[in-house]
Amino acid sequence: MPLKYSCGKSHKILRFRFLRGLRGERGATLVEFALIAFPFFLLVFGILEIGFIIWGTYELDNATEDAAREIRTGQIQSSAANTPAGFKALVCGRVTVLSQCTSKLQVDVRSFANYTDIQSNQPTPLDGDGKLQTNFTYDTGGSRSIILVSTFYQWPLFSGITSFALSNMADGDRLLRASAAFRNEPFPASAGGSGGGG
Repeated sequence: MPLKYSCGKSHKILRFRFLRGLRGERGATLVEFALIAFPFFLLVFGILEIGFIIWGTYELDNATEDAAREIRTGQIQSSAANTPAGFKALVCGRVTVLSQCTSKLQVDVRSFANYTDIQSNQPTPLDGDGKLQTNFTYDTGGSRSIILVSTFYQWPLFSGITSFALSNMADGDRLLRASAAFRNEPFPASAGGSGGGG
């Protein structure tokens, strides 16, 4: 009996020490997790945000190219949608990830006599304070006109780290830009051209 009692007591002591050791390991694990969790989640969030920016840029490129096709073929020139707001609606109708597209998107459409003029007459999307301008040119030209279509979207950055690394605007957002340059098709002169501000 004394031997049995002694074994039981030492078993309890060993069990207590084992459980206390486990609690100590759990505490160390929590501290280690706390040290790496913040940078880990910051990295994951940054990767997701960069992925969404790439997706948004891709969408804006495709939507601009698709909407510009209606200028190139003369369809928009002969329709009531031949306004900055109408063209903006064409672009925004082709995107999904660009939230509040109609209020955040700005469009610029310029007509040129030759391609060499495009280089020196591209739109400047940001004003002197680094904010997106709202006063752009809108001229869809006529048959065989050379056209430069530019679209600008203000993408909000949510993470301070990505804002520091990716921001190109004064308020910490990122400006997404897409362009399409082409010569209008020889559509009938009745389609006409359009001028104005946007």
